[in-house]
Formats: sequence, structure tokens, C-alpha cells
Amino acid sequence: DATKFVAATEDGELVYGIWQLPEEEGATHIQSSYSAHYGPVVALERSPFFQDIMLTVGDWTFNVFRGTTTEPVLKSSYSNTYLTTGRFSPTRPGVIFTGRSDGGIEIWDLMDRSHEASLDHNVSPVAVTSMEFWSDASSNVQLLAVGDAQGTLHVLEIPRNLRRAFANEEGLVQTLLDREVGRVDYMRERMTVRGKELSIKEAEDEQKKQAADEAAAQAAAAEIAAKEAAEAAAQALATGEGEVVEEVEEEDGETKKLNKADEAEEARYKKIEDDFKEKIGLA
Repeated sequence: DATKFVAATEDGELVYGIWQLPEEEGATHIQSSYSAHYGPVVALERSPFFQDIMLTVGDWTFNVFRGTTTEPVLKSSYSNTYLTTGRFSPTRPGVIFTGRSDGGIEIWDLMDRSHEASLDHNVSPVAVTSMEFWSDASSNVQLLAVGDAQGTLHVLEIPRNLRRAFANEEGLVQTLLDREVGRVDYMRERMTVRGKELSIKEAEDEQKKQAADEAAAQAAAAEIAAKEAAEAAAQALATGEGEVVEEVEEEDGETKKLNKADEAEEARYKKIEDDFKEKIGLA
């Protein structure tokens, strides 16, 4: 669509926009933007086989975006050094070339593997800054011109297995991209579900924490009440023992009085008995 454009920024964003500004207040040329890299995007290219596929290169990785997806459908593993440029193969839908800051280039053959580069080739002692393809269909030759930071041009001949497409390679790459789009959609939905589950779990944990805090507060209050009750009982017991002692002392005192009365009575009866014995001559 000639009315639309795609751009990349030094902030690592991929921007989709339109050339014609809508006739409305606050309108802008930018329709959407998505985070592609941590640092500046150093290369941006549309696939020569799929109009909705965009390649971005930045920091240590390259990304493949499809349409207006908010995240890449393909993301390379991290390189050992910064990537400086990147290109789609003009003859193979599943091959991507990237240049590095250490002077090497990596060739990614998605039909071979997608987790690592299929070929790593050292071109220059300094950073690779640009790459451009040249093909001659009549002679079946494909050349890659590589420029470096010192201004030196290096011309490489691409081997047959990297320039000649497999049978139905375009369809296979399309299937691969469809599968990756499905994976990205699933992961996005799963992350949404996981976010909700995490929110529910956090709420449950907060409720459990509040319940535990309340239980601990109740237990502490009960412990304080029990301690206060024990202190009150101890104080009451101490007061009660004083009274008992007094009663005992009073009872003991009364007992002593009763014992003296008994002794006096016993003495009186003993005197009567002695007087009787004396009268009858038994004394």
C-alpha cells in the first residue's frame, strides 16, 4: 500500500504510519509503534517474498515481525557481539544474513535451524557496515558485497545451497510463520490468563495474610487477657489466704478457749470424785 510506510527509530521501536494525514483534530502520521530492540534499530527491510514480513536488526539480535503484530514472531538468539546490519536473501525466502561489529557475518537458514546461525564467516577485522546482493540468473551466480568500517569492499560468492531455494520453500516458510504467529498469540493469551491468575493469587495471599494477622492479634489479645486474669486471680488468692489465716487464728484462739473450759470442767469433776472417795473411806 503506497499510502503506508514502516520506519525504525534510535529508541528501538518499529513504527507503522501513513503518508496522508487524516482530517481530524490531533491526527498523526503514526498509526502504531512497537518495541523491537533495546538500542537503536540499525537495519530494517521488507521480505522480497512476503509483503507483511519485516526484518529488524539491533543490539545483539534480529527480529521478524508479521503485519502489525505487537511482538516479533521470530527472534534470534543473542549474538556474542553487536549486530550492525541485516538482509533477507533475494532468492531464498528462509535465509537471513546479518553483519556483526567484529567483522563477521552470520547466515541463518530457517529451513535448517532457527535457534542458531547455520554459518558464521569472518569477513573483516573491523565492523561490517553494509551488505548488498547482486545476482545473475543466466550464470547462476549470486554475489554479496560487504562494506566495513574502514571503507573496504569485500565481495563474496554465495554457495548454491544458500542461493537456490528448496522445492516449495516459500510455502514452508509461510507455514513456519503461521505456526509462530499462533505461538505468539497463545503466549499472549496465556500471559493474560497468568496475569489474572497471579492477581487472584495475590488477592488470596493478601486475604490469608490479613486473616493470619487478625488471628495473631486475637491470640495476642487472648494471651494478654489470660495474663491479666492470672494476675487478678493471684492477687485475689493472696487476699483470701490472709482471711483464712485470720479465721484459722480465730478458730485456733476459740479452740484454745474451749480447751481451757474443758480443763476447768475436768478439774471440777475430779474434785467431786475425790471428795466422794474421801467420804466412803476410799481415799
